[in-house]
Amino acid sequence: MPKKGKKGGKGKKKGKKKAKAKGPANADVIVQRLLKCYERNCVVTESQMCLTIKKALQACIENGAILTRFILEAVMVEKDGDIPVLLEPLLAALRQERYTYIKDLHIWKYPMSYENTATLALLLEKPFYPIRQLEMMDCLLDADSALRLSRTFKMTEVLTMINLDYNEFGDEGCKNLCKGLENNTTILSLSLCFCDLGVDSGRYLGNIVSTTALRELYLDGNNLLCEGAIEIIKLCAEQAEYEAYQRAEELQKKAEEEAAKLQKDHGDIESMMSGMEKEAKSRFGSAVSGDSGKDEKSDAAEGTEEKKKKKKGKKGKKKKKKGPPPPPRVGPWIQKLHLADNGIDNLQFGSKFTPLICIRIFKKLLMYSDCFEELDLEDNLIGDLAGKEIIEALEYRKEEKLSGVKLIATHRLSAETYSALAKLGSGLKKKKKKGKKKKK
Repeated sequence: MPKKGKKGGKGKKKGKKKAKAKGPANADVIVQRLLKCYERNCVVTESQMCLTIKKALQACIENGAILTRFILEAVMVEKDGDIPVLLEPLLAALRQERYTYIKDLHIWKYPMSYENTATLALLLEKPFYPIRQLEMMDCLLDADSALRLSRTFKMTEVLTMINLDYNEFGDEGCKNLCKGLENNTTILSLSLCFCDLGVDSGRYLGNIVSTTALRELYLDGNNLLCEGAIEIIKLCAEQAEYEAYQRAEELQKKAEEEAAKLQKDHGDIESMMSGMEKEAKSRFGSAVSGDSGKDEKSDAAEGTEEKKKKKKGKKGKKKKKKGPPPPPRVGPWIQKLHLADNGIDNLQFGSKFTPLICIRIFKKLLMYSDCFEELDLEDNLIGDLAGKEIIEALEYRKEEKLSGVKLIATHRLSAETYSALAKLGSGLKKKKKKGKKKKK
């Protein structure tokens, strides 16, 4: 009789338990205390709780999970009786409950005053709050607030991503941010889309890209023009060319060493063969058949013993555990650069750089950089000549067997150029950002 519960081999699968989410054993108690503290702070400050955070906390209490991602979104106050959503009660609750599980903090469309920014900065400066992603989109940050926020970058060792899109603090705000980013070795991604940045910001950001671990820049919707774009990438392009030259030299040296080794091995084999022939001639006729049989048996026994030893040795070896990943490299390297709608089409009288000159520096970066991944030049009228330069760079990269680059260029090109670019640099999909605005 067949055993029950094994029809079709599916009997065991039904008994499997779902894996629990990682977190402390009393996660529901911790989150419940944070929710009550946040609610009390809102009553004291005569504000309402953020509905998104409230629902997320309640869901975690039900599931016994811990909340690591907080999204605070402002509510429009239209009438006199409307109660606003405030940032201070949430930050106070995190400090009062010493909630050390927060990793991502997103603030959307909240009018941040200097006092709000200072309070947030004080939280970021505490080492026991491991916030790795900070997003403040459309929060009316000015240059002074950007300066206060940037002071925390030198104190935190966990923060890796900063998104300050739609805060029009201009070149002065960018300069203040870059002051805090000097000599930073942890922040890898910076997004300053639609922040009213000009050519001067290109110089500030170029210096930061060349001297820190920053690898991803998202600068859509600004006014960097050709000159600002050149300032950002010129040192990265030069470094990429130098590294390509070093790689070519190493390959040539390796090929020469292999050729010399093959030649040496060939000579050793010939001398060994001649020695074996002489030895065989000297021993010919002196060997007894019985002795040779014993030798063969002893050789076979030795061979089996060696095989056993090798098998034991393989079983005895333990797999090495993978260590932590190495720290990010500091220097003029870049992986992702988004420059959509930045006026890289400046053909007016008196302009210093045309798109073609600018694109030739991009060409050098595309040809030689082994770590470059994404380039977005959408809504920049670069022209067909510049488009062909990019095509040549991508083809060269393919011949050299470097990793592919995802690319978006303007659609205002000839059909042939556009289709070639789309074929060689396909795969980049732009993320839809909350509250997207158009450049003025």
